Amino acid sequence: MKTLDVAFVWNQHQPFYRDTDGGDLIMPWVRLHGSKDYTAMAEILKDFPRVHQTFNLTPSLLEQIESYLAGSEDYYMKVLKPAGELTRAEKLFLLAHYFDIQWERVIGRHPRYRALLDLQGRVREPGQLAAALSRFSTADYRDLQVWFNLAWIDPEARAADPALQALEKRGSGFSEADLTLVMERQYDQLSRVVPVHRQLYEKGQIELITTPYYHPILPLLIDSHSALRASPGLPLPPRFSFPEDAGRQVSMAGEQFARLFGGRPRGIWPPEQAVSPELIPLFADGDYRWTISDEQILAHSLGEEIIRDAYGHVLNGDLLYRPYRAVHAGAEIIMLFRDHHLSDRIGFEYQHFRPEDAAADLVHRLHKIRENLAWSPEQHLVTISLDGENAWEWYAGDKGPFLRSLYRRLSEDPLLNCVTVSEHLAAHPPRRCIEHLFTGSWVDHSVTRWIGTVHKNALWELLLEAREAVERCREKGTSSEEELERALRHIYIAEGSDYTWWVDSMPYYLAAPFEALFRKHLANAYRAAGLAPPQKLQQPILKPEPGEAPFLADPLSGPISMVQNRPR
Repeated sequence: MKTLDVAFVWNQHQPFYRDTDGGDLIMPWVRLHGSKDYTAMAEILKDFPRVHQTFNLTPSLLEQIESYLAGSEDYYMKVLKPAGELTRAEKLFLLAHYFDIQWERVIGRHPRYRALLDLQGRVREPGQLAAALSRFSTADYRDLQVWFNLAWIDPEARAADPALQALEKRGSGFSEADLTLVMERQYDQLSRVVPVHRQLYEKGQIELITTPYYHPILPLLIDSHSALRASPGLPLPPRFSFPEDAGRQVSMAGEQFARLFGGRPRGIWPPEQAVSPELIPLFADGDYRWTISDEQILAHSLGEEIIRDAYGHVLNGDLLYRPYRAVHAGAEIIMLFRDHHLSDRIGFEYQHFRPEDAAADLVHRLHKIRENLAWSPEQHLVTISLDGENAWEWYAGDKGPFLRSLYRRLSEDPLLNCVTVSEHLAAHPPRRCIEHLFTGSWVDHSVTRWIGTVHKNALWELLLEAREAVERCREKGTSSEEELERALRHIYIAEGSDYTWWVDSMPYYLAAPFEALFRKHLANAYRAAGLAPPQKLQQPILKPEPGEAPFLADPLSGPISMVQNRPR
């Protein structure tokens, strides 16, 4: 019977949270997902050698992991002092942020942690927490410090560690020594992210790829007005067009990969799967063999529809489940296009299933694809790609029960072959060509998540002014090459997609720290080039909506400032 190749491509990414002035990170998610997900996702595969997969570890993520291991801290760590020494503002910070994990699936499984959440009042808005201060004792705060950090360690790692098991069993009455133990275990997990991936990479069970360094939306760096291709009439700021920045972000990624893993990656993941024709020569010049985007980009590139039945099964799978050669300006690269529906089932739907039922459903759907393609003599490839960290806290028991059930079924199934992307391409090179690659991303096959609103456009205008100021320094020779390089590094950071992703897309209290950090990176770029930053970089672009609480101070001045005033 005909077999089917399946490529899982896991995208492991976090925004660049580091304040390059002091070295601290304004958010903890690199550390916490490093404790719970990145090492564990790779470790699970050791038990299923027949399951081959592809991982994208973004350079901004890896740089931040290295910064933690070199001594950097994040704001959430700055309240890990002895509980009896906590200030009122630090207590408010703990009450606001130390329940930042899924309440029902995670906190709800641990009676003491759940009791602390009930004591807090199950409040999400930071400005509504003052009433809880009097309800918490010093022992409560210490238990909260331990439980938050303990819950963010992978459940399988906790189960295999007698000391952590003892803490879970005890549940309360924790000591400062207990907190120290938990933090040491977090760093143990974080320190193993690169080694475990390198080990599996060298064995050939996984393929490792990379991403342009600070995760920019490349079509917009090359020409911000390319956004109009998918969204005619979109209000845009003045044109930003620095293709040389896009090229440098690509080359920097290759340099980091060679240092950490050796050699060069064959594949490159465009941030947010955002592509345009101009990326093809850029990636080809970087000696990358393949890249990836979403099925709707394929549909719009070919002018054909991906047709699904009422159950979500693709009826014209011969269109989607194959690689393509994409060509532009005399260059070409191989492109894969993910099955959006299957990827989203893992990301958003299977959390509502029992883990074994979710695994059975996915395998069933893969067999339906195989059966629907039985008429073709070609070997087809189903590409499933998504973030490798954000979904799991919503699953019963986190990632382990689902992935182990899925990988066991796939390992035992002779008709489904789990391959790395390059393994499939080596045996089955593309036979079809895309001559007009559509410009867009996985989000609504456009780039409007990053440009086109009032505040997103304001960020692009500030970025353009700073980039042009640095360029004038180069043209006039007023800055040394070393100064220009430092200035451009801050520009490259500010070009990252995550700043404009949050602004105008998320509530003020979540987006404001990103907007403040963005402005600080631009101010640092001016200073590095020997220029005085414009005064407007000191002024927040975002303002709270009516009823929202403003920040007490600059969100980047530390954890105290991340607590808001109550609405007036």
